[in-house]
Amino acid sequence: MSTRCQIGFYNSKKDPIEKPEALIYRHSDGYPGDLPKEEYGVLQDIVPFLRWFKKARGINDTEYVAARLLQWLCNQYDGFVQTTAPRSFEEDKAFTGTIGHGICKEFHGDIEYFYRIYPDVVEVYNVKWDSKPKTWKKIQTIKL
Repeated sequence: MSTRCQIGFYNSKKDPIEKPEALIYRHSDGYPGDLPKEEYGVLQDIVPFLRWFKKARGINDTEYVAARLLQWLCNQYDGFVQTTAPRSFEEDKAFTGTIGHGICKEFHGDIEYFYRIYPDVVEVYNVKWDSKPKTWKKIQTIKL
């Protein structure tokens, strides 16, 4: 069974957890992992990108950083290392046809982890299926 998760983007810590500015879904491998010890996990996939993006542009525009992180995750998933765009979809050998990630309008009931991203912090929550965000347990905080 897949470990599903969602990644929410917020302007500030004062924003209610129930109202992210942008929300991404990850179908599998949603467990946090352990920075910097493990090679795999959501933290290994998102924290280096977010730190780079924060330094290069800043994480103040939550919708923009969410879109760029989603692009990054999809490219990683596809093994995308192409320097020029293919002329047609048929030529694009990097595209797997499934991306394992998506854009959401609301929280899913089947997630096991939630990642709350502010301009300077990522908080990791353990989620019980079909539970309300107020009951989620924060298990880790990572500074960006």
